[in-house]
Amino acid sequence: MNHATLPWLELDEFRFHHVLPTLPGATLVLFSQPHCGACRLWLARLPRLLPPPIRQLCYVDIAVSSALAHEFELFHLPALALYDNGAFHSMVNAPLERDSLAAAIQIALASPPSEAP
Repeated sequence: MNHATLPWLELDEFRFHHVLPTLPGATLVLFSQPHCGACRLWLARLPRLLPPPIRQLCYVDIAVSSALAHEFELFHLPALALYDNGAFHSMVNAPLERDSLAAAIQIALASPPSEAP
């Protein structure tokens, strides 16, 4: 799969919990907002840096979906959540570089799913 052409699936607080459980494989959810410079950078570069297990990219604009920002207790942006076959695994904390992202995702996927925040 060519990740550079992997489209972003935009989710909001009304579709988030209905769509994610239906997505097969590993999915990264980027919590972001348009006025955040770092968020725009992640949005532009993340598709080119993804390791092979990632099959979907989702984007949540927390300026529109503030309930999800509250639910996930987001204090800084951008923020990444990792799901696998619809189950929440963990938040991914890694710099925007291929090897760091791959390592963080591999460690998270090796663990059983967690309770979503």
